[in-house]
Amino acid sequence: MMKVFLMPFFVCFAFLSNAQDSIPNPQDAQGYQQLLFLLTKAASETENSLLKEHFETVMYFAQDTTHGFKPGAEDYKWASESLSYFDSIGLNWETYLNEPRPLMLSFISPSDGLRSYYWLVLPKNYDSTKKDYPLYFELHGSGGGSNNNPRKMIFHPLQPDLKGVATGGSRKEGFWVFPWGRGDKGYRDQAEKDVLEALADFDSRFKTDPTRQYLYGFSMGGMGTLKMYPMTKERWSAIASYSGALRDADLEKAKEYVSVPVWIAWGSEERWADGNRQIRDLFIEAGVKDFEWTEVEGVGHKYLGEYQEKMLDWLNEHEKK
Repeated sequence: MMKVFLMPFFVCFAFLSNAQDSIPNPQDAQGYQQLLFLLTKAASETENSLLKEHFETVMYFAQDTTHGFKPGAEDYKWASESLSYFDSIGLNWETYLNEPRPLMLSFISPSDGLRSYYWLVLPKNYDSTKKDYPLYFELHGSGGGSNNNPRKMIFHPLQPDLKGVATGGSRKEGFWVFPWGRGDKGYRDQAEKDVLEALADFDSRFKTDPTRQYLYGFSMGGMGTLKMYPMTKERWSAIASYSGALRDADLEKAKEYVSVPVWIAWGSEERWADGNRQIRDLFIEAGVKDFEWTEVEGVGHKYLGEYQEKMLDWLNEHEKK
């Protein structure tokens, strides 16, 4: 298992004095320091390797500047609020077993040497000896650039009130993996490699049912799903794209999907509606063997929970032969 090497605390304090743009209020700055001390102590005391890495990953990215972002006032606020979560339930293994709270696992990218991470929600009633859980690999949508700062996605689900865990993670039907993907970079170039490397890192740690492997995403993640499927096509039992669109779609590209079950949905009022209609028509023309699509009338570009539920129910109907 990849180990995270912590930045020494004198470096952390240097970051405190050189934070970008706005200066954190004293209470948040104190909470930030307390969080780092708490997680350092917890990481040194736990014998659970996943918990240890989770704590160390949060600490690393709380301080990280290798991705071009120094901690700012909002980051200190998120960290200070995360302190309440870790003080109450976030240090307990049972929290991650029983609730849809993600563990943060990190790896060093073989392609550029920088550290990246992904969220991992464990299956309900997780048993480490069981090797046949399904995998739900979800690509996140764009945060308008806000996700490029790695602290945004690190801290978002680690608040006293659960936030940001999508339907696939909330259902805990198998392993749910949600890669950072270098933020809002459209799953291109290094961000594309990042997702493939996150998948490889997960595979190096856990064994899953090869007949139940699901790739999907919303918005930018829906586009990323359609873009990335051809690179890993032998793996997936079914794929789904909600409000995503394949760039430069044509019939030859559509033929890449003929052997995999595909589910797509979009809102009739969103600006990507025409792109999704084009994909629908191309997939039908290409002869995608198991294809389901829905255009949600009167809806714009929105994450609709009921359609995420329908998507997951549909994915679960498919097992690779």
